[in-house]
Parts: sequence; structure tokens; C-alpha cells
Amino acid sequence: MTVEVCLAPALYKEKLTQTGFNTVITDIFRATTSVVAALDYGIESIIPVPDLAKAREFKKMGFVVAAEREGKKLDFSDIGNSATEFQNPDLKGKRIAYSTTNGVKAIKMAMDADHILLGAFMNLSAVANWLAKDERAAVIFCAGWKNKVNLEDTLFAGALAEKLISEHGFSTNCDATHLALDIWEKAKKDLLGYIEKASHRHRLAHVIDQNLLEFTFAIDSSSTVPIYQDGRIIPA
Repeated sequence: MTVEVCLAPALYKEKLTQTGFNTVITDIFRATTSVVAALDYGIESIIPVPDLAKAREFKKMGFVVAAEREGKKLDFSDIGNSATEFQNPDLKGKRIAYSTTNGVKAIKMAMDADHILLGAFMNLSAVANWLAKDERAAVIFCAGWKNKVNLEDTLFAGALAEKLISEHGFSTNCDATHLALDIWEKAKKDLLGYIEKASHRHRLAHVIDQNLLEFTFAIDSSSTVPIYQDGRIIPA
């Protein structure tokens, strides 16, 4: 079982792992963190919607819509993309149509995987355990920001790769994986301090306060593993 990291969406199609693998998508600020929180809270499923025209169609059909671009909730959307917005008693048991800047696009790109999982710091060990039990190669797909590498997704990739290698017998011959591992080794002693270097943390400062930041980087606060199946995201 090997682990490979794709540091940005533009690199996914160039990955070395081509058959018999699972892809873990991570978009720490904020899609994958929010999806884990939503399923934890009792939302039935999340329907990824790649474009805004389709999101408006779901709205007309009576779905709750969570849609944002550049971190801003859209005018027709019921909620935005912060994890805490999904923790609403009125949303329990419902299906939510979900459209974001980076995360949903990554899901659509990863259709060549045997399974598509969503990973965040809050379900780090749960994702690692699921991958180990399934016994296939793993590709960690960083959603990044506008096809660029970002720090927070790279840190998660390093954290997950470390766990897979040290605890579950995975191996790697991927330089991007070694890079992510080295950055994670440097950052993990003071994760909240290190993340202040991340440009996206400051880009989204208007929607990510200190409480949400601490929620986002609370490692292993959840045992939920979101998986994409038949057009929707549900607990694995």
C-alpha cells in the first residue's frame, strides 16, 4: 500500500498512482471540515454541485443550498460554508446541495478513484483507519486554492501520510509526500501558530474567527468518514 500526495488540483492528472487506489480530498478551509461537521450533526447527505446554475436549480426544487465563492455566501444560498452554519437543528435529517470554490471541483476530478473520501484534521485517524482496512493505495488530493498549493491542505496531507506510514504499514516513493511530511513535522508542535503563515487563513479572516479556527484544527474530534457515492456524500 502506497501513499501519494497531489499538492494542487492541476497535479492530480499527473499522479503516479493509476489503478486500485482511494483518493482522500482535503480542503481544510473550509469544505471538508464543514462536510465532516455537517454529517456529524445529523445532516443526511451532501450533494456536491459544481456550478451555480445547477445550485439555483436545486434551490428551486426545494433543497437547502449551501453555496459560496471566495468565502462569501451567495445571495440565493440558505447558508454559507462555515462548519458552524451546518450545526442547525432545522437541518438535521436533510439533504443539502453544496457548491464551493475549490472542494466540489476536486470531487469531480477524482472520479477515477475506487473510493473518494473527505479528510480533515477532525477525522484524521478515522480516515487513516478506513484506508488501512481497505488495503489499497492512497492518493491525498489537496484542493488548494485556484489550482495553487496552499499550506493548510499540505499540512493535513503530511499528517495523514505520517499516520499511514508509521501506524498502518504504507510506504511512499513520492517527493510531494516527503515534502508534506517535513512541513507537518515542523508545524505539529504548534499547529495554530504555524497556520498563521497560511495566506488563505488571512484571506478568510472575515469568516474564520478564533473559535472556528480551533474547531478546524481539533485533531480527531470526529469519527465520521465522509464518502462520495452515487452523487452524494454520506458517512462511510
